[in-house]
Amino acid sequence: MKPSNHPLGGEEKLTRSVNRILNHPAQDVDPKIRQGLQQAREQAMARFDQRIAQPPSLGEQLGLWVLRHTQALRRSALALGFAMVASTGVWLAEGLLMEEEAVDAAILSHELPLEAFMDPHFTGNLHD
Repeated sequence: MKPSNHPLGGEEKLTRSVNRILNHPAQDVDPKIRQGLQQAREQAMARFDQRIAQPPSLGEQLGLWVLRHTQALRRSALALGFAMVASTGVWLAEGLLMEEEAVDAAILSHELPLEAFMDPHFTGNLHD
């Protein structure tokens, strides 16, 4: 039998074994074991049916409310995070443009010969 990735792997294996024994009577299983498993299954199903018929408890209602609202909170936090990243990117881009404009203005305000401005490495070194 292959291992299960289910968090309740052992319980899942037990459930499959019980179901296999109860649903396939041709297997060689002790009748006392089969009868005990059948009774346990019927009792569990009766408890399940009783619990389903009852209204949800306060704890269950609170748990569902938290689950619903936590999901909305996660989504809004994610949207806020994206907005912050986008605004930071815009802010940095504007800051870099303003810095380049300030450097260009400072360079052009000096009295340098025109040949100095024509040098390809002149402005590159100043911007760095």
